[in-house]
Amino acid sequence: MAFAPLARPAELEAKVKAAYVFHVIKFVDWPALPGDALTLCINGSDAVSALLGDLAGKPVKDRPLRVLASLPADVAQCQVLYVGGPERRWAELQPRLRGHSVLTLSDQDGFARNGGIVGFYPEAGRIRLEINPEAARQANLRISAKLLELARTVP
Repeated sequence: MAFAPLARPAELEAKVKAAYVFHVIKFVDWPALPGDALTLCINGSDAVSALLGDLAGKPVKDRPLRVLASLPADVAQCQVLYVGGPERRWAELQPRLRGHSVLTLSDQDGFARNGGIVGFYPEAGRIRLEINPEAARQANLRISAKLLELARTVP
């Protein structure tokens, strides 16, 4: 009998974060969504970014999920943006996102406190969510009360 090898902690953590990205999308409402697909854009490359490509085509919000491996010039094409990788140019991205309904997620330290909408952080060996309700409001996004109950909110 063969057993599947155990995932290394870093691999498992990246898989959990990628799954969180997919499931968080289900608990967010946009003012309007394109009819053909919901688009997840990725800025940067890391273990989570690599796994997000596997989500392409999965149904979410009654549409297939389209995954773009880079941020297009027109950020309005993105409904979701994952900020990953060592470059993490969040401060440069923020002005480009103003006025657009883009759900932003990252595991960057303090992401939600620095204007992102959903941040991942480790606590007691688990990955937790931190949500910035004001950033979501500014992006004209509504986050489900169920998701807010599971997360820590930041002022």
